[in-house]
Amino acid sequence: MRKTLAFAVLAVVMLVPGRLPSEVEAQKPLKIRLAVHGSIMGAADVIAIRQGYFKEAGLDVEWRRFALGKEGRDAMIAGAIDLNATAPTPFMIGLDKGVPYTAIGVNSVFCSANHIVALKSSDINSVSQLRGKKIGLPKGTITEYVFVTRIAPGFGLKAEDYQVANIPDAKDRIPSLVAKAVDLAALGEPHTAIAEKDGTVRVVENFCKYDPLPFMLTATNKIIKENPDAVVAYLRGWLRAIKLLKEEPIKAAAVYAEEQKSLGRTVDVPVIDVALRRMRWEPDLTADIEKYLVDQAKDLVTPAGGKRIAAVPEIAKALNRDLLTKARAAR
Repeated sequence: MRKTLAFAVLAVVMLVPGRLPSEVEAQKPLKIRLAVHGSIMGAADVIAIRQGYFKEAGLDVEWRRFALGKEGRDAMIAGAIDLNATAPTPFMIGLDKGVPYTAIGVNSVFCSANHIVALKSSDINSVSQLRGKKIGLPKGTITEYVFVTRIAPGFGLKAEDYQVANIPDAKDRIPSLVAKAVDLAALGEPHTAIAEKDGTVRVVENFCKYDPLPFMLTATNKIIKENPDAVVAYLRGWLRAIKLLKEEPIKAAAVYAEEQKSLGRTVDVPVIDVALRRMRWEPDLTADIEKYLVDQAKDLVTPAGGKRIAAVPEIAKALNRDLLTKARAAR
């Protein structure tokens, strides 16, 4: 009799519209697999992880660190990552190759944090002096693309006038300079600020005269379709980290300095603060960003742009502004 009554009660509960399913849904954790950039572009993600912002947004984050945005993109292609930040060039190449992903925001604008550096003891003071010498660049990135197509020609250099050494990981470029394997190197933050502080390098040029270098925040179409709430939860935590970077920069620098310490680099907070202040944190996919992406794509199909893509992708269809709007409304 008791067993019969129990089944009857359960049946009544199940007949109440939305009761049991909603309870099950409430208990279902939101999960996401995140690529965290090893350079300064990963700062907001690092802060959100360390400060517990993702957890407080109801999100369980499984994350992996990558040296380059295109490596995170390739992990997306392999089905191992749901969210990744990458520069426009690999983003466009991915769209051209049919990678099923969408831009959901702008991770950062980093031209002031991307430099051409020389050893402090070097007699090179201008990119024009690279003739007959070698520069260390990460090939297949927007850093290489902008240097080869805009910076070098701006100083009267043709491709045959200098050599490029492919050095994907920024942490390996300073040792290459010290070993005299290269004469100049492209270097991002926080590596530049650290090497300036210890007297190893000096900045010859940054990228802002040539390209703003927006870093695109992307999500797979699969995660957007199957678990949009998880993407919104990610954006909520990420926006909190950006707020900290803008409004409490010293606190944000202290958090990021702890991350550097975990990687074996003990760096003073003021040095990290210098590096972070060279970044611009502007999350929105504005009309200017859309135009920039269209112009970038048009350049990439030309011989001057290396014919890196076959055709201009439908940029408007590759941008999703709704998720960021929902994340702001949910805060």
